[in-house]
Amino acid sequence: MITQEHIQDNCPDTPANRGLQHYESTVKIPIPCVLCDDKIVEVQGIYDLVDFLDNGEIVVKKVKFFDAYVIGYKVTIVILDTKTGELLKRSHRLNNASIPCDWVLTDLFYRMPESKEQLLFDSRDPD
Repeated sequence: MITQEHIQDNCPDTPANRGLQHYESTVKIPIPCVLCDDKIVEVQGIYDLVDFLDNGEIVVKKVKFFDAYVIGYKVTIVILDTKTGELLKRSHRLNNASIPCDWVLTDLFYRMPESKEQLLFDSRDPD
């Protein structure tokens, strides 16, 4: 594992910035909308963005993560839609888990096996 040096935020004394941690090539984003291991997202990493629309529709997009920043008590992530090239931003309130997420950034789908055969092979007993 590569040791990464913590990069100091501009306003470290604010309660909102105590949770968002920037490292050299990763960012730890402690909000419920980020479903990645330990809430850590790699800069330039590929993820799935799941948007939950008001009409009940669910839209999944493959995105590249660029940055996250805090203004007040709101965390905003900056991502790029890999299909359209559109720069997207999604926000969520920091330090308040009672507010539901209308979007999710995750690597769970991206890490899933590409074929049913691989899924079957991986789930067999090692006998």
